[in-house]
Amino acid sequence: MEGEGKEVVWRPWYRLIQWSAALVMLLLLLAGFLLGRFQSPMGQLAFCAFGVLTGAAFARMAHPVDGRLTRLGRVALGFVAASQVFYQMLVWSESWRENSWHNIGYIGWRLWWATIVAAVGLGWLQVLWRSGARWEWKSGLTTLGFTAGLGLLLGWLSIRENPMATLPGLWHVLAAVMSAGALIGSAVIIGRWMKGRPKASRPLPKWMRTALIASGLMTLSAGSFYVGRLSVPPPSPFEQPPQALGSLANEKLEERITTDFKKLRELTEGLEKLQNQSEQLDKEIRSNWAREGRVMYTPTQDSDIRSLFAEYLYHREVLIQMAVFYSSYDSVKEEGTRVRAYLLGYGSAAVALAAGRQFVLDYMENKYARAKLNEGELGLRPGMFEEVYQSVASRDHIKKFKEQGRVFDGNRFKWEEEEVFSEEDLEWIYGQIQAGRFVVEEKTKAISHRIAWLSRVGRRLKEDAYKPVYGAQELVATFVGDTRIVRRQPFIPVSLVQQTLKKHELQPGDIILERRNWFLSNAFLPGFWPHTALYIGKKEQLEALEQGLVSDLKKLPERKPGAAWEAYIRRDHGHPRVILEAVSDGVVFASAEHSLHADYVAVLRPNLSPSQKATAIRRAFADYGKPYDFNFDFNTASKLVCSELVYHAYEGLLDFQMESVLGKKVVTPLGIMRKFANEYENPNPQLEFVFFLDTLPGASESNEVSLEKCLESVDRPKAFNE
Repeated sequence: MEGEGKEVVWRPWYRLIQWSAALVMLLLLLAGFLLGRFQSPMGQLAFCAFGVLTGAAFARMAHPVDGRLTRLGRVALGFVAASQVFYQMLVWSESWRENSWHNIGYIGWRLWWATIVAAVGLGWLQVLWRSGARWEWKSGLTTLGFTAGLGLLLGWLSIRENPMATLPGLWHVLAAVMSAGALIGSAVIIGRWMKGRPKASRPLPKWMRTALIASGLMTLSAGSFYVGRLSVPPPSPFEQPPQALGSLANEKLEERITTDFKKLRELTEGLEKLQNQSEQLDKEIRSNWAREGRVMYTPTQDSDIRSLFAEYLYHREVLIQMAVFYSSYDSVKEEGTRVRAYLLGYGSAAVALAAGRQFVLDYMENKYARAKLNEGELGLRPGMFEEVYQSVASRDHIKKFKEQGRVFDGNRFKWEEEEVFSEEDLEWIYGQIQAGRFVVEEKTKAISHRIAWLSRVGRRLKEDAYKPVYGAQELVATFVGDTRIVRRQPFIPVSLVQQTLKKHELQPGDIILERRNWFLSNAFLPGFWPHTALYIGKKEQLEALEQGLVSDLKKLPERKPGAAWEAYIRRDHGHPRVILEAVSDGVVFASAEHSLHADYVAVLRPNLSPSQKATAIRRAFADYGKPYDFNFDFNTASKLVCSELVYHAYEGLLDFQMESVLGKKVVTPLGIMRKFANEYENPNPQLEFVFFLDTLPGASESNEVSLEKCLESVDRPKAFNE
C-alpha cells in the first residue's frame, strides 16, 4: 500500500474527541432520564455527540495514533469528514432533512449514507492492512472482495428511487453472503495477527495497585451485602403478635370458637370448590392453546385465573389469621376451651398449608401461569405467588406444624373420650388435620425448601438485573418514540379534525388508526400504520349506549376507583377528552383535537351490538393509568402498548390476528387495518369503514379520501411517504 513509509508529523486527538463525545452523550442521556423526557435541543445535542463519537472512532480506524497514514487512509479520512458534515447538517437543518434536488428526494440522507458506508468500509480495510493482510494473499484478496461487495450493496441503497422501500430477496441473499465472507476473512486475518504479535508487559504503577486493592475491598463488601440481602427470607405471615386468649372472658372466647368453627368449614368448602374450578380452568386454557396453536393468555383468561387466585388469597388470609389468633391457646385456663382453641388453630393451619402446597404444585411448573399470578393486577401485590410458594416451603413453618402435630398425636384419643367437640365436628376437624399432615408429608420432596430458596434467590437476581435493563430500554424507547426529526405542523389541522367529526359522528368503541411522519419510532414498527387508539365518546353518548354504563365507569379502575372518570371529564384546552390511548406516558385520555392532529387518520367501526361495545368501554376504562409497556409483551397485563389496549377491550368480541414481531406475538395497528381489508367484502365484516384522512405525496394538507385508498394503505411502505 502506497505511502506507508512516510512519517506522520501530526497526531490528531481522535481518542480525546471520541471519549469526550461519549461523556457528553452519557450526561445528556442521564439528564433526559432524570427529567423524564428530552427537552429541546437535548435530542439534537445527543445526536450531535453520537455523530462525533462514531466519527472519531472511524477516524481512528483509518489513521491510528501510533501508526502511519497511508494514501487509502487519507481517502478514508476524507469520507469520514464528509459523512460528519452531512450528518451534522441532518441533525441541525430541517430543510436539509426534507430537501429535494433535481427531483431526487432525500439528497441529504443519500449523501450521508453513501459517505458513511465508504468511510466504514475503507477504515476497516485499514484495520485489516495493519493486522498483516496483503491483497496478493488469497485470504486478503478474498476478504477485500467480500468487503468491497458488501460496501457496494449498502451504498446502492443511497441511489434507489425509494430508499425505504422493501428490499428484494436477492439483495438479502447477496448481503448475507458478502457479510459472512467479510467476517470470516477478517477473523482469519486478525486471528493470525493476534497469534504472532509481540507480548508487551508493563508493570503497574504504585497508585494503580492501591486503587485496585481498594476497589477490590469495596466490591467484596458490596457483594457481601448484596448476597446477604438476596438470602434474607421473606416475612412470615405467621409472624403476627398473638392474641392473649387467657385475658378474654371464657364465654366470649367460646362464642368466638363457635363462630370460627363454622367459618373454618365454610373456608374449607370454598377452597375445595376453588381447587376444582382451578383445575377445570387450566384444562380449558390448555385445550384452547392446543387448538389455537398459542401459549399466551387472553385478557379474559388473565382475569379468570387472577380472580381465582384472589379468592384463594382471601381464604388463605382468613385461615392464617385464625391460626395466629389461636396460637396462644396454652394461655387459656379452662381445659375444654383450651383444647378447642388448639384444634381450631391447628386445623386452620393444616387447611391453609395443605391448600397452599396443592396450589403451588398446580402452577409452579407452568411458567406462563406463574408469571400471571406474580403480576400486580386486580388489587394483588406483585410477587404474590412467590410469597405463597416460599411460605408453604418454609422449614420454620413445617417445623412448627410438626411440633403441634406431636401435641395432637399425644392427646387425640383422650380428646375423643372427653368429647371436646360433637362427634361429627370432631371427626371433621380430625379429618382436615390428617389430610393436611398427609399433604405435607407426601409433597415434601415435590416442594423442596432448597429448590424454593434457589427459586427466590434466582428471581431476585433476575429482577435486580432486569430493572436497569428495562430502565435503559424505557429511556431509549421514549427518546425514539418522542423524537421527530422534522418539526412541522401535522398534515391534518385542528380545523379539519373538527370539520370531519361534524360530518362523521364517531361512536363509542370506534377504532382509530394514526400515523405521524418523521418520528424515529416509525422505522422500528411494521408497516404504514404505527399507532391505534379507542374512541370513548362524550358522556351523553355513553349514557345512550347502555343504561348504567356511566355509573359503572365512575367506579373504575378497581385499583383506584374513580380515577379514570375524573381524568375523562377533565377538559383538554377546552376540548372534551373522548379518546383513550396508550402512549409513552401510559394509558391516558386525550381530546380528538389533540390525538387526530396527525398526518394520516383512519377510523374503523366494530360491527357489534351496543351491549358489546359497552363491555369494551368498561374494559378500556379499567386499563386507565397503566404504564406503557416498553418491553412490548402481550403476556403481561400490568403494562400496555397502544394496540394491546384495543386488543384487551375487544378480546372475545373481535377476532384479531396475532403476528410475530421481534420474536413476540402481538397485535399491530397494521394488523387491525389488514383485518379490515381482508374482511370488508364479507357479508358481515367485523369492522366497517368510517373515514380516511390521507395526504398525497408532495401535498402539505390532508383530505378525506375513499374507501379504496384506505384499503391500499395496508400495502404502503413504512417510508416517510413525503
